[in-house]
Amino acid sequence: MDGAPAGKAGPSRVTIRPAREDEIETLCRIERSAAQSFRLVEAFSWIATGEVQSAERHRDLIAKGTNWVAAVDGDWPVGFLSADIAGPELHIWEISVDHLHQGFGIGRRLIRHAVEQARAYGLDAVTLTTFRTIPWNCPFYERLGFCTLDEAELPARLAAVLDEEAEHGLPRDTRCAMRLAIKD
Repeated sequence: MDGAPAGKAGPSRVTIRPAREDEIETLCRIERSAAQSFRLVEAFSWIATGEVQSAERHRDLIAKGTNWVAAVDGDWPVGFLSADIAGPELHIWEISVDHLHQGFGIGRRLIRHAVEQARAYGLDAVTLTTFRTIPWNCPFYERLGFCTLDEAELPARLAAVLDEEAEHGLPRDTRCAMRLAIKD
């Protein structure tokens, strides 16, 4: 697949399906494209040229069945969500939508799909870590029903994720962990 589809993709033209190994390079390009939004936030503009999720992680999550793409125009990936099952929860590692396809609800559809899959797996919740104040991060997830977890009551697994992110240049005070309960 050498070129992107012409025009913008409205949500009605989107299909969510499992990612395939032959799409890993495309997924990396999508993440780089999505990261361009960070150019608008001076403190985090370096993310626009930073590392993306590794091909190995994509391959691992594809094998586990927890890496999904949003495809348009038949089968062209324009977004993806990578997650992993961590105990009784599905943890979202990355969600990216190509910058030309942002603003059409594709991210919401990917999140909704991940929640449906977590429910089908019998899991209790969906978790993620994100930036506290960037509008397309924490506030976006709050609108989808995620709750920010209090730092003092943070489960060890999520505290470790935030610590690892800090080691890779994402200041801990700018990040938060969020959870969406899906089981009563």
